[in-house]
Amino acid sequence: MERPKERGPTLGLEGVRGEASQDPEKERILSRSPLARLTPISRQALLGIGRFERLARRQTLVQQGAPARHLVVLGAGRVKVERVADGRVFPLGHRGPGDLVGESAVAGAELASESATVLDEGDALFVPLSGLDRLLAADPTLRAALAAALVARQLETEARLGSLLLCTVEARLLEFLRAAARRWGQPHAAGELVSAPFTHADIALLIGSTRETVTLLLGKLKRAGLISFDRRRIVIRDGEHLAARAAST
Repeated sequence: MERPKERGPTLGLEGVRGEASQDPEKERILSRSPLARLTPISRQALLGIGRFERLARRQTLVQQGAPARHLVVLGAGRVKVERVADGRVFPLGHRGPGDLVGESAVAGAELASESATVLDEGDALFVPLSGLDRLLAADPTLRAALAAALVARQLETEARLGSLLLCTVEARLLEFLRAAARRWGQPHAAGELVSAPFTHADIALLIGSTRETVTLLLGKLKRAGLISFDRRRIVIRDGEHLAARAAST
């Protein structure tokens, strides 16, 4: 089935200027994504059909069961991805800068298989699937890059499943902290700040534990001098020792 075509507004001179002013923002977003190493021709073609958009809290990017219309490349902020099955909500993870959202549609799914909701304000590059399909048909470089991104997401999902089955809660928490620092880390006087404001309940859902257990384990890590807190955000004080502890847990 052919995807519904999207028709944009007719641009006057001001519209053209507005589109041009988005170019640096779109470049910034793409440079952090799995598509960063596209050839210049492929890169320009993709940026040419994409649009830059600010993301508001609680904004729905993808709705499970609704027609898939965009591939979203996140530039900043945090997005919650989840799936509902048999009346139960399954958290699939939180996506951040450089991540793709709605990538299952690239494989040809007509309807979205999950929902994605903005938790923290940010920005993103929206690539319409109607235009992306045409680029993929003509550009093997872009096809290879997106295929690699899909495989990487699959491997990440398998690793998370393996962690839930085989690792202790503390080991899962340590790996979560390391991954959060890689994705949302910012320099801080005490180390590295995880800028995304994860609650203990958020973390518990993502690592398959309880809020009470997460609170106890974070307190243990704080007493060990590995983490601290700044305005309810986690600060990784000693990333090297945190990694060593994760490897030995």
